[in-house]
Amino acid sequence: MVFGKDQASHDQALQQVFERLRARGLTLNQAKCVFSAPKVVFHGHTFTGAGVSPDAHKVETICNMAPPTNAGELRSLLGLTNYVSRFIPNYATITAPLRELTRQNVEWQWSDKQDTALEALKTSLSKDPVVAYYDPDKPIWITTDASPVGVGAVLTQGNDTGKQQVVAYASRALTDTESRYSQTEREALGIVWACERLHLYVYGAPFTVVTDHKPLLPLFNSPRSKLPVRIERWMLRLQPYNMTVVYRPGATNPADYLSRHPLTPANESNRNVTEDYVHYVKDNAIPMALTEAEIKDAANQDDTIQHLKQVIQSGRNWDKNDPVLKPYYKIQQELTVADDLILRGHRLLVPEKLRPRILQLAHEGHQGVVKTKKLLRQKVWYPGIDKDVEELVTGCIPCQATGLAPPPEPLQMSQMPEQPWSEVSADFYGPVPTGEYILVLVDGHSRYPEVDIVKSTSAVAVIPKIDRMLSTHGVPHIIKTDNGPPFNGSEFKKYSKEKGFIHRKITPYWPKANAEAERFMRTMGKAIRTAHAEGKNWRPALNQFLLNYRATAHVTTGVSPAELLFGRPIRTKLPEPAAAAQNSTARKHDAGAKDKMKAYADRKTGARSSPVKEGDTVLLKQKKENKFSTNFGIKPYRVEQRQGSMVIVKGADGRRTARNVTHVKKVPPFRQGQNMNDEDADIGDDLDQQPDVVQPQLQQEAVPQPLRHNPPRARRPPARFRDE
Repeated sequence: MVFGKDQASHDQALQQVFERLRARGLTLNQAKCVFSAPKVVFHGHTFTGAGVSPDAHKVETICNMAPPTNAGELRSLLGLTNYVSRFIPNYATITAPLRELTRQNVEWQWSDKQDTALEALKTSLSKDPVVAYYDPDKPIWITTDASPVGVGAVLTQGNDTGKQQVVAYASRALTDTESRYSQTEREALGIVWACERLHLYVYGAPFTVVTDHKPLLPLFNSPRSKLPVRIERWMLRLQPYNMTVVYRPGATNPADYLSRHPLTPANESNRNVTEDYVHYVKDNAIPMALTEAEIKDAANQDDTIQHLKQVIQSGRNWDKNDPVLKPYYKIQQELTVADDLILRGHRLLVPEKLRPRILQLAHEGHQGVVKTKKLLRQKVWYPGIDKDVEELVTGCIPCQATGLAPPPEPLQMSQMPEQPWSEVSADFYGPVPTGEYILVLVDGHSRYPEVDIVKSTSAVAVIPKIDRMLSTHGVPHIIKTDNGPPFNGSEFKKYSKEKGFIHRKITPYWPKANAEAERFMRTMGKAIRTAHAEGKNWRPALNQFLLNYRATAHVTTGVSPAELLFGRPIRTKLPEPAAAAQNSTARKHDAGAKDKMKAYADRKTGARSSPVKEGDTVLLKQKKENKFSTNFGIKPYRVEQRQGSMVIVKGADGRRTARNVTHVKKVPPFRQGQNMNDEDADIGDDLDQQPDVVQPQLQQEAVPQPLRHNPPRARRPPARFRDE
């Protein structure tokens, strides 16, 4: 459409249009072109030199409206006509009879006077220019409203004075299916329909939608809102539009009357894409093991669902104190009715009768609480479903039997015993590859370990080893063990009663209760494996490990186990300063007792100090073989050294012998002719210058031996008695 203020400006603009078309290679159909027309009907407007006026079809919606039936509808009508009141002469006079019925305490009675006023108002609207030019540079407002029977919309823009001017009216009646929508869904449908109906005005430009239904604001303006399934589909249709939804009370909504008195469209399409989507969601929300007929039958028998469905479809206010509606109050905007079933978003509201069956179907694979909830959330919902899932899974014996163990209780620390070796822990390490076991006893006070190697864990083999350890350290008050073979029989029970200690057995399969012994076993096992890796014998390596372990300060007590048990540190291979003398009382008592013992023994035996000294010639005491044996041997020896009561003598054959001084007898130096070897010739002073003389051997008189029937036994003295 090309226009101008006069013929010259019009022709100039038309020439520019033709040049542009020719440059782009475009042509026009002359039969469809009108040139130099004083009046043009274009998109519902009649443009003339005098201005713009509505097309006859534009105000058809208002002219064909039915009379209002109550004061509320009349207020909506007056609110609508007030938008165009400045275009209607004598507007106040015409609407005076109508305003009378809107006053308080006035009984509603529609009469001929009101009919006349309404007809006059319609006539004024249809004859006078009541709509303004559409200006894309001005802000755009679409006011929408919905009633149980229809939806309506009014497109307005502000003029230079800031007053809203009507650009277009629109309304239509609802279909049977749409009339069963909830009020929230009907109001949302009004917005969607208005935007698509007024697409020519609003597409590509920002605009504001005014609604009198406040719950729509978070649904349309918040991207995180949870939408009912129908509105979710409609929101996809609104994606091309740059719109903002605001709230305005219904009393000032000019579209309210249009929605309550809609025009029935002449050609209404039977296909509803949104309803197709809702049915698709509903069909896919029904579990495969259930049929739609079963769910509908259960829903029709469920009083709660029937009551809830009536509230949703009627659109009346929700009563939060109603015990039936209370679980659904916070999600009322997410609920949708579809084929006698209720959807929360894309999930089906399950009737109470089918809820146990739904839970069993979801838990058929015995998934956990979280995954069972996720599976259910894809299709179904009802109040308390999460709690029911938790109770179902936690009460499922197969799930609990195969599930993870519960978390451990807080660690309970044992108190350190008051006395050393009063509480002892026992356990076994092994078997080692040699088939042996290592018996371990650990003192709970000092952490001192006693270790022994056993070839069996039977009570017969273990009790003597424990008895030896107790004979060293004493009988404890308590011995703590596991429930192994040697500790779980009558033999060890009898042994504990005989010794007088308490045998405490830990909880089966809970080695942490015997932590002292178990922790030591881990350290000892490392030492054994390390020795084997180095190619050493693990038994000596075990002893060396025990020495160092007992002498090292324990990480818990800060003191070495040996010092806590024995009251003194033990010596290792490492150098250390000399320890100070301790137990002076015991030392004093020991010295006194020894003095008394010495005085008594010396007096009893008539003891005297031996005069034997280095260089003396002595005879050694010998063992008597028979009655002819002498007390001392006849072979002389020379004293080389005396250390206290021990003397070291050297014989003629060069052999040295150590004896107590009591076992030697001093004799004068040998004279000439006595038996002495050359190397021993210097034993006596008078033999230094004498020639070598060999003394004949003394012949012993033959003694008759008794007649024996068996050969004599070879007598071999122990090696420890041999002289080296």
